[in-house]
Amino acid sequence: MPGEAIRETRQIGTQGLHSSMESADGRSVIPRLERTVTLLMLGRLRHRGSDTICRIRNVSAGGMRIDTGTPLHKGVPVSIEARSGVSIEGHVAWTSQLASGIAFARNVDHLELLAPPTGPSGARMAVRSPRFSATARARLDIGGRSLELRLVDISLGGCRVECEANLPREVVGGLTIMGLPPLACSSRWVKGNAAGLIFPTRLDFASFACWLERTEFRFGSAPALQNAAQDCALGAPVRMPFSRPRSS
Repeated sequence: MPGEAIRETRQIGTQGLHSSMESADGRSVIPRLERTVTLLMLGRLRHRGSDTICRIRNVSAGGMRIDTGTPLHKGVPVSIEARSGVSIEGHVAWTSQLASGIAFARNVDHLELLAPPTGPSGARMAVRSPRFSATARARLDIGGRSLELRLVDISLGGCRVECEANLPREVVGGLTIMGLPPLACSSRWVKGNAAGLIFPTRLDFASFACWLERTEFRFGSAPALQNAAQDCALGAPVRMPFSRPRSS
């Protein structure tokens, strides 16, 4: 994926430690091992019982620096999944606004951690932006009519949706999801009442990261419906979700 390539590798140290240490001013630091500097590499951050997106800035055998949509807290246990699909456990060693240093629980092969995943044949697979499960309601405006949808999963560049009825073979329209700005979309594939939609303009990283942590938006819980006017802080127009018909 453009913008996710490894940009620079530089040797900073060779000490094979994986735990964080304390600096002279009391700040917890990650040992300076060989570090790979990256730009715009996306990963999955798991903490506090949920998952969200993060941007990996650099990584070594003992830890990494990430950017997040909301601040993390020092000492909090986390799990990071890079594009290889492998999850690495650790804890937050330091924070600075939306940047955080993660100390791994054990040393890792950091180049392999950043490598694309492999398929059954052993060949490297195409890298995709992390996808996140969701059950939020959405509205698709297409051809002068509106269709009520349910999200199945979503990423920065697209989503999978389901509808009560079969969808048109080709979809080009506007998508409204509570808590997110209005999105232009088109279909990548359609199969019956399910479709994969792509966004010509990718979602903003910070807004999407915050949205993922708002369970009332992501999973469509009742408080969001009762307080939609106040909670749509990211600028999306308020759309009430559809109700599934009761089975007889």
